[in-house]
Formats: sequence, structure tokens, C-alpha cells
Amino acid sequence: MRTILFDFDGTVADTLPLIFTAFRSTFQQFLQEHYTDEQIVALFGPTEIGILQNELPPHAHDNALAHFYRVYTDEHSRVQNPDNIRSMLDELHSTGIQMGIVTGKGRKSADISLREWGLDSYFSVVITGDEVTHPKPHPEGIFTAMQQLGATPAETIFVGDSDADVLAGRAAGLRTVGVDWLLVTQKSGKFDPEPDYHFTDVHAFTDWILRR
Repeated sequence: MRTILFDFDGTVADTLPLIFTAFRSTFQQFLQEHYTDEQIVALFGPTEIGILQNELPPHAHDNALAHFYRVYTDEHSRVQNPDNIRSMLDELHSTGIQMGIVTGKGRKSADISLREWGLDSYFSVVITGDEVTHPKPHPEGIFTAMQQLGATPAETIFVGDSDADVLAGRAAGLRTVGVDWLLVTQKSGKFDPEPDYHFTDVHAFTDWILRR
């Protein structure tokens, strides 16, 4: 194994609580409606821009997006990414494994999280929802990342916390790893379909990778 491609939110970044807060604040401000976490997860697929465009009237789009980014950025100073995630990335990076991100979030919000939590140095490629025509579960983003890294399916795995991640990885011909090692993930119950491997502990996953 030479290459690991990760989903971002809920996988290597504990950003889902921040995303929920930013969307909830935006919808409350511009729609005067309260959205639950489950309702927000149901909107996932498009980038943040697409979600807000789908939910809000056109005249509110620019102000709502500015509000979303402001709240989302501020939340990073209040919440830190778990230390065990950074330890995992440090260990994997030190072995020479190349790592990349394939995420449905937009480029701006991905860059905010990578910068605010100091994660950008670990990943050789970051493919966001802005750079693909077809979001996960379509494998386009995975194919793009592999092409940029010069990786082959036989030496690459895809790691994520949602059914869409497993489906995208399978469609790209990769072995898939489903994870629910963070307190807040997109999963509610078992994966469907089941990934090739399943981990609930960051250290167990790291040990598994380093033994291969």
C-alpha cells in the first residue's frame, strides 16, 4: 500500500459539529427555522454553496454564504481536532505513505479547516466538491486524486465515514475502510454497503496500516 485517500469531515477532521453550528446559525438567521443535525446531514452532497442555494432564496445567497464562512471559521478557535488524529497522520506521513483528501465540501471551507488546524502539510492532494462534476458516491474525485498522485487501485485504499464513501471507493476499484472513530459522524448504525474493513479506533487503524 502506497496511497491512502481519506474523506475529510468526520474522518480526519472533527468538523461535523462545526458544520452543523454554521448551517444552523445561517438557516436561523435567514430562514428563521431550526435545522437538526439529521436534517443538515440529509442536505449533504453539494458543496456548502450548493446547499445554501438550494435552501435559501436567491437574494440571500451572498450574505448567507458570508455568514456561514464567518461562523465556520470562528468555530475552529473554539474546538480543536483530536490529538489522536494528528498522531495518526504523523505516523503515516513519516513512513512515506502518500495521503490525499477527497471531500464533498467546497474549496474555501476545506482550506479554512486545513489552515486553522494545521493539517495541510499531510496531504499531497486535496480534491473538493468544487473540482468535480459528480460528487460522491460517484468515483470522479477519487480518480482525479489518484491521477494526480500517480497511484493505482491495487496500492490505494479509501477511508471514510459514510455510505457514499464506501460506494465511491468501490466504484473506483479500491479497498474501502469505513470508520466511526469520532463522536460525531455521518453514520447512524451499520454501513450499507459494508466496507472491506471497519475501524472504530484510530490507533488500531494506524497499527493495521503499519503492519501491511
